[in-house]
Amino acid sequence: MAEDCCILIIDDNIDDREVYRRILGRVTSIAYTVVEAETGEEGRALNSRRRPNCILLDYSLPGRDGLGVLADILEDDPAANVIVLTGQGSETVAVEVMKSGARDYLTKDSLSPETLHRCIQNAIMHGVLEAKLEQKRQSLEIFTRAMAHDLKEPLRTIKSFSRILHGSAALPAEDRELLDYVLSAADHMEDLIVKVSGFTKLEASGGPELKPVSLSDVLGQVEDNLRQQIESRGAVIIHGPLPEVMGDATLLVQLLQNLVSNAIRYCDQKIPEIRISGEPNGQVCRLTVHDNGPGIDPQHRELIFQPFKRLVGRGIEGTGLGLAICRRIAQLHGGSIWCEAGNGPGATFIVEVPLAVVKPQAPAVSPVTHNARLGEHLGEGSGRLAEVLLVEDSPADIQLLKIKLMRREKVNFNLHVATNGREAMQLLEERAGIAGMPQIDLMLLDINMPIMDGFEVLHALSADARLKQIPVCILSTSSDETDMRRARDLGALAYMVKPPTRQQLEEALEDVEHLELLQRGDSLALCAEQN
Repeated sequence: MAEDCCILIIDDNIDDREVYRRILGRVTSIAYTVVEAETGEEGRALNSRRRPNCILLDYSLPGRDGLGVLADILEDDPAANVIVLTGQGSETVAVEVMKSGARDYLTKDSLSPETLHRCIQNAIMHGVLEAKLEQKRQSLEIFTRAMAHDLKEPLRTIKSFSRILHGSAALPAEDRELLDYVLSAADHMEDLIVKVSGFTKLEASGGPELKPVSLSDVLGQVEDNLRQQIESRGAVIIHGPLPEVMGDATLLVQLLQNLVSNAIRYCDQKIPEIRISGEPNGQVCRLTVHDNGPGIDPQHRELIFQPFKRLVGRGIEGTGLGLAICRRIAQLHGGSIWCEAGNGPGATFIVEVPLAVVKPQAPAVSPVTHNARLGEHLGEGSGRLAEVLLVEDSPADIQLLKIKLMRREKVNFNLHVATNGREAMQLLEERAGIAGMPQIDLMLLDINMPIMDGFEVLHALSADARLKQIPVCILSTSSDETDMRRARDLGALAYMVKPPTRQQLEEALEDVEHLELLQRGDSLALCAEQN
């Protein structure tokens, strides 16, 4: 006899419950243990206590119907295996039940030991596979998080200190050349980590929330992101009006940015020219990206979308993941991407994504341009030297900030250091309780720390009326959009990628009225208004 299997029957009809019990008793391949409930509330309570392998739920319960009870059960236990039973079959009811989260749907007059047993075992197996899939998804999320943060941390430290050594006047030319190889390899490794992290994040996601997105705005963001690459190569991007699509703006920027960046990178014999057009094609938008580069051999046009497949040697930078990410993004939008023969030389990529269903009534808001610049703050002025709290658990990062920002870029302020969030909160509370002591004017806050991380510190600051006004700049090794959005939502002033630079600090201070950078001799002083 196979192992015991617990079944919960929720049905207000005692005769029906007895029928189910007898049917299950005639199954010889497994021993079913049956528990019964007459009402939805009783069944919900029994499910919470017993966690049965499967639930047989009557569709027509008095008071609250079966769908309402199903929703309650799945709210308590999303992994519950529920089979809904009804007296009369209906395709409409079946669709409604399955959409509501039931594993299966059966009519009472079709029951037999074989039918019910098979349905129960299929529901249980479905649940087991779903649980394994969720475990794998969570593992992938953990790996992605490690890629975005933990693996980049030691690499960034290597790069930062290598650049410091590289800039030393006492370093022999031969050693500087060797450091060039180290830095080049580190840059490539960092790019690989970012691309692999992005790819695994796409695989772990349950799919983006699709909203109306202007492709013109998407292309504008791409041009801003790639401005340095575009200007260094003199690249020309030609496009007409682009339609709106249903999509995730961040993912679509990443897709189009990969295509445009590739077109510029691989066109090494002439000035890159990229033509972009978007036309409605039924219910989808067909976006075409054509370049004047060397083109792609027809036999390789599918191969290039496979992860880590590259058609060029190491002389041209790249990871072999860009187009694989593009394809995954297109798939997450219910669309597709391919490469085809175009008119004349070069490569032509076609992307199809759904057209927007709803047109926005108001014009898109243009990004705010900050006009304040460091030059407007220069000059002699009054004010005390600012008190800056660095919350950072890495001794190397603390030293980097002192060397790069304070010593080399000559930005002066009074620096205080806390090695975790809890220590930082204690320091702030202690200073707030001492009359006449200058308070912290700016916090530079790491995200990943032991005991209390950066996001938890932001939560704590927002809940304390004395401390919530302190401007906070997040420090991170990751440029992950999710982390950036979360930091902004929690009230962070800015998001800086480590190590912090003078330029990042200038940009962050544009909207802070009580802090300014003042020129004092050959250095800068971060000054705060006198209390």
